[in-house]
Amino acid sequence: MKTRKNLPPFKNWQKVAPQIVCATSASWAMLCTGLVRGWSSSAIPQLTVQNNETLYLEKEEAAWITSLPPLCAIFGSLLIAFPMEVYGRRMTLATISIPYILGFYLMGLSYYVKSTPLLFIGRVITGLLTGASTPTSQIYVSECSSPRIRGALGSFTATFLSLGIVIAYIVGAFVEWQILCFLIGSLPIVLGLAMLFMPETPSWLVAHNQEPQAKVSLQKLRGKHTDIEPELQRMKTNDKSQMADVSYANIVRSSHLMKPLFISMALMFFQQFSGINAIVFYSASIFQEAGSTVDRFVSSIIIGIVQLVFTMISALLVDRSGRRLLLMISGSFMAISLIGLSVFVNLKSAWEELSIVDESNSSGSFVISELGWLPLLCLMSFIIAYSIGFGAVPHLIMGELFPLEYRHRLGTISASFCLSCTFIVVRTFPEMAATMGIGNVYGIYAACCLTAVLFVAFCMPETKGKTLEEINQLFGQPTSKDTAKQTCSPLPGTSIVVFE
Repeated sequence: MKTRKNLPPFKNWQKVAPQIVCATSASWAMLCTGLVRGWSSSAIPQLTVQNNETLYLEKEEAAWITSLPPLCAIFGSLLIAFPMEVYGRRMTLATISIPYILGFYLMGLSYYVKSTPLLFIGRVITGLLTGASTPTSQIYVSECSSPRIRGALGSFTATFLSLGIVIAYIVGAFVEWQILCFLIGSLPIVLGLAMLFMPETPSWLVAHNQEPQAKVSLQKLRGKHTDIEPELQRMKTNDKSQMADVSYANIVRSSHLMKPLFISMALMFFQQFSGINAIVFYSASIFQEAGSTVDRFVSSIIIGIVQLVFTMISALLVDRSGRRLLLMISGSFMAISLIGLSVFVNLKSAWEELSIVDESNSSGSFVISELGWLPLLCLMSFIIAYSIGFGAVPHLIMGELFPLEYRHRLGTISASFCLSCTFIVVRTFPEMAATMGIGNVYGIYAACCLTAVLFVAFCMPETKGKTLEEINQLFGQPTSKDTAKQTCSPLPGTSIVVFE
């Protein structure tokens, strides 16, 4: 017999419809982030071809235009902590839609006034907002969701991120880059309007002494016939147990804060140093290595759609199979795929060198040409494996692990760390490939994926089906009943307890 926690997440979809609407509205911020990331795929090739009808970017300028968003996002994620805590999650999300629109429109306007600096200014603005979107949308979704469907709804952010990338790819395949700016720059309007009609999170309202409003918000989210008093009482009890000092110094001194922060940052590190952004960014060259005649726009769209579909599948699995299992399966198959890519590229390079020395030896080249499908298979399997686990779960975990009083600060620290890793990977990949060989770079990424599997197996707790308050207590958070208790309880499904 199925327990309530083991029911499919959207079994009674009418009952959870308000939460689905809230998660969809907040996740639209991540769709805007996807638009920013996907824009460069079609725009940069147009901007690097010199003609009299558009702007022209030198190679170095194009590299900076591509990498500016993750760089600026580091600061955006840190700066958003203050408004998110003072003005609330809802109003913060509603407000960031305005500079999103401004940034995209400035980029489009740069074509008509022939101003490269204006293009860079627009790119900086949208880059800052991608950093602001990640912690705000993830925390809003987590705080609005009930434990049974929090995993599925928490995966909405990754799904909408992939959707935004696909939209930018598809639209960019048919229109000029400046028209693309105006078209996708209008989509953040939906975010601003939708969030005006959404409720504020009950947790934030309780923390700011607005209990009547919190009760109304919670009732709206859980349904008018649901008894919300037990959940509301848990929130109030948890709020009273929070320590008054929310400084960064107190974070460093408190083990019950550093433990979840370490886990979240480790997952973000492994997510980015799997090489996902470098591999997707240079996917066209991998298709070319395999001798594929697929158009670069088509190949990008295919990759984007595959990532979107399997991220959606992950949303359906995360509350049934659990976070840990998905991450371990994801990391294992990512490593296998990268090892396959590494072996193929190194063998291809070896046979090419051998052919130069001995021109009569053509058997190796024939074998390599017959295996031209292998890098395509490895690339697609890598994207699929990433999408079902490491694409969505680390951001979901970020919204679950942190205590309410510190959620805005810890969330922004984790998000900015993730974006720093993104920038490092994207900027170092070309140099590493040139000095070490691209096959060896894939091998390093594969080793990171295997390390990630071990970390999840031995260090990460399972949060499936637990309330946010229960998760906080598992890390030794002081409670109103026992403020002296600081040790971490073992979690179901964790084979070894690392933090003692």
